[in-house]
Amino acid sequence: MSRSTEKPTVLLVHGAWHNASCWDSTRAELKKLSYPTEAVQMKSSGNAVTTHLEDTAIIRKTLESLIVAEGKVVILVMHSYGGVAGTNAVHGLEAAARQGKGEKGGIIHCLFVAAFLVPKGGSLIGMFDEAPTYLYPDPQDSSFLLVKDPKDVFYNDVSPDVAEPWTSQFQPQSTASFASTVDSVAWESGLVPCTYIMCEKDQGVYFWLQQKMLDDVTKESGKPWKIEKTDSSHSAWLTQVPTIVRLIEAAASA
Repeated sequence: MSRSTEKPTVLLVHGAWHNASCWDSTRAELKKLSYPTEAVQMKSSGNAVTTHLEDTAIIRKTLESLIVAEGKVVILVMHSYGGVAGTNAVHGLEAAARQGKGEKGGIIHCLFVAAFLVPKGGSLIGMFDEAPTYLYPDPQDSSFLLVKDPKDVFYNDVSPDVAEPWTSQFQPQSTASFASTVDSVAWESGLVPCTYIMCEKDQGVYFWLQQKMLDDVTKESGKPWKIEKTDSSHSAWLTQVPTIVRLIEAAASA
């Protein structure tokens, strides 16, 4: 690797309703390849009236610990809603920006996995023309969002037995996290290369929406993204671990 003999640390950000354990298989494979990893646990899954900003603060604190305190080089991997909270945490921690100031470490790549790419001033729910039919407010507490038929929405390419351990861990998602507006995006500066894994069978972040978001951000940034299309449901972290690991390795060696 041209930057350092030390491999980048991979920071993994989960999506809504889920928890950090969804990255366990990816982390295990990366460990075999000697990549240090961390996976954040976000607050909006299971905590009402939590915006994406509280999740961003968790990610930012972890990034600053790795980059500012330890001088680590980082690859940031974000799934689904994690793209909203994660991209909001990048500003000023790009490796290129830090190098220009004589500082060590920084983010060298952002990998979005079927993630929402929300523009500045926008919100996650605003990316849909109308609210998805799979979303509904918790009848017991409308400050939470629930999912109808999560197996069909998130795991439609695996058997019920494979999906069940994940659906059984679901936490209600804070409604506010989907409605709060983004104030910073990772791609705006053009300082961090970006890769996007598209999931063609996705029933959560629909494939057409993934394409539209990519068209918009590449037009906005003026820079091409690396795109990887997969025959996968929304939960690529479950079915596409080799692809995710391969793209992380490519980012590390760029």
